[in-house]
Amino acid sequence: MHRVILGIAALGVILSLLAFAALRTQLENHSRLEFHWLAKDRVGALQRGLNEAIHVVDILGDLLRAHDSSRMEFIQLARTFFTKVHGIRELIWIPQFAVHAAQPLRAHRSSSTSIFPEKHDFLSDTALMPMFRQVQTHVGTTVTTLFRPRPSGEMIEQFIVAVPLRPPTPDASQNPIHGVLLGVFDLEELVQQAIQLLEPRGVQILILEQDEQGRERFLDSYSSRLESPPVQPVNKDNWQAWLARQSHVMRETVPVADQRWIVNAIPSKNLLSGEEFPHTPWLILASGLIITVILVMFLLHMERNLNEKNRLYAELKQSALKLRILFNQYPDTILTVDRHGTVLLANRPEVRVVGDLFGEEQAELREWHEQALRKVYATGEMDHFQYPFSDTQWREVRFVPIRTEGGIAEVMILSSDITEKHTQQEQAVRYARLASLGVLAAGMAHEINNPNNTIQFNIVALTRSWPDMTAVLRQYRQEHGEFALGGVPVDHALEMLPGLMDSILANSRRITGIINNLKHMAKPDPGTRFYRVELHKVIRNVISIMQHPIRQHTDHFEMRLPPELPDVHGNPLQLEQLFLNLVLNALESLRDRKSPVTLDGAPSEDGQWVVVQVRDQGVGMTEQEMANMFTPFFTTKGEQGGLGMGLSIVWDIVRRHGGTIKTASQPDQGTTITVTLPIHDHRSNPA
Repeated sequence: MHRVILGIAALGVILSLLAFAALRTQLENHSRLEFHWLAKDRVGALQRGLNEAIHVVDILGDLLRAHDSSRMEFIQLARTFFTKVHGIRELIWIPQFAVHAAQPLRAHRSSSTSIFPEKHDFLSDTALMPMFRQVQTHVGTTVTTLFRPRPSGEMIEQFIVAVPLRPPTPDASQNPIHGVLLGVFDLEELVQQAIQLLEPRGVQILILEQDEQGRERFLDSYSSRLESPPVQPVNKDNWQAWLARQSHVMRETVPVADQRWIVNAIPSKNLLSGEEFPHTPWLILASGLIITVILVMFLLHMERNLNEKNRLYAELKQSALKLRILFNQYPDTILTVDRHGTVLLANRPEVRVVGDLFGEEQAELREWHEQALRKVYATGEMDHFQYPFSDTQWREVRFVPIRTEGGIAEVMILSSDITEKHTQQEQAVRYARLASLGVLAAGMAHEINNPNNTIQFNIVALTRSWPDMTAVLRQYRQEHGEFALGGVPVDHALEMLPGLMDSILANSRRITGIINNLKHMAKPDPGTRFYRVELHKVIRNVISIMQHPIRQHTDHFEMRLPPELPDVHGNPLQLEQLFLNLVLNALESLRDRKSPVTLDGAPSEDGQWVVVQVRDQGVGMTEQEMANMFTPFFTTKGEQGGLGMGLSIVWDIVRRHGGTIKTASQPDQGTTITVTLPIHDHRSNPA
């Protein structure tokens, strides 16, 4: 763009200069032609003025030749000429040309003084002798010029016309001269009088006399009336240097009687041309340059505006691109639709109508959306609802009306995946249930612990008394023979009852542990201590305690642990409860004794966790059952007397130890529960 502007600027300047040069050349040519015409006009006027002066003297000479005039008649005739002819200063009649002592008759203008003395001997005047010799040899009139001082001391050029007086005969040239008539003119006045009749146009005149050898002599100069007085007037001393300085001179030869004058016409600085607008070239140049400057400034302004628009367009394009990328990659579905459900704008190009959001089996969801769209167009109010999009996904949809002056133009549909939010809400409900369970457990603990403590106290007392009771029973049998206790032979009863009492004590202690776990489900137990725990010992201890239920449910139980597992940070009693519940649940899910249960344990690859898996090939769980498996009181074993507390206690213990628990299950194929606990040296703060 800058190159274009520079090119236009250069072109504008060049065209302006060319127009200026062409117009100036044309005006100069026109002015030169006009000057030539003006110069010719003035030279012609000067020539006519000189010829008139010569003609006046010739007329008077003819009168003198025709009549023998007296002195008084001559003076009378001369006065007549003085009043009618400008520039004439004096008329001198020398009646006897050959006689030096002849007294000439002289008449001069009353306002002028003669340049010759009163009794001047004209025939002896050396300045006039060349003219007199010319008169004798030529028939016609002769002229000459003389520089004579005025009374003021100023030198003035005198134009003298000499007319020979011969007797009137058929061949006058053969007659001797008997007299001469001299006409003395002021050359400067004569020139000015000839030219001043013309309108002043600024033409200067330099008059030179040229002799037979071609030499030039200064006669007079005329400065234009339009010029201010020159600093140094042109005279016989400086005319050559002045003429050499002039750039344009028109020379014309003018015959004056028997002489040849060179009239030089020079244009002055103030030459008046016929062109009405002499400064037109400069106006054209200035106008062209101004137009070029304005055009360049306009183009620069346009360039700045264009650059600004391009910058704004680039920014807008970049913003639109970012917005388009953001719009297209936004995880939620964004649509704008008309009242017929046709999609006008969407970040999912495959969606053309609202119904494309659903499959063929989701006709009910499609109907919900169409009803909501009609409702929003009818009421102009926003609508929203949540719904299960699939078995594992929940969505929330909003219908937002887009209003214009004419009403609702479009409706924006925002469909968001709220599965995680819904899960968190369910988790919050679960936490609320656990909190409620904690409140319930706190109230129940006292009621359950009192009879449980009584049971523990009584069974301890009974256990201590049992040896004495055994001695009494054995003595009674010896004295009275065999008898039964509760329908059981006494020998068998004596062997069975100690185990029953141990079982009662163990289950009473288990009740105490369950009550304590219920207390810890809703809030941290400040009395629980967490410290370094040898996890492999905890797991092996649990398996040894559960030998009876293991043998009762399966013939294929396998525990695969390395010789040493990394220690964890936790509570050994809670960890025992954790793995006891996991193994017990796995055993109770088996269909028969042929189904295996496996317990694996190993450190993670990054060395920060201990991973324990309990795997069974039992009945498995559905997705809905898996979603609620850690919810308190949720159980799939209600018919077998399950309370739904085992896995909720497991989840709470894992959370308190800063671990994670994951479940993978399929109906009729079994379940795998993976528990991850932080190693003691990489533990995080327990919840």
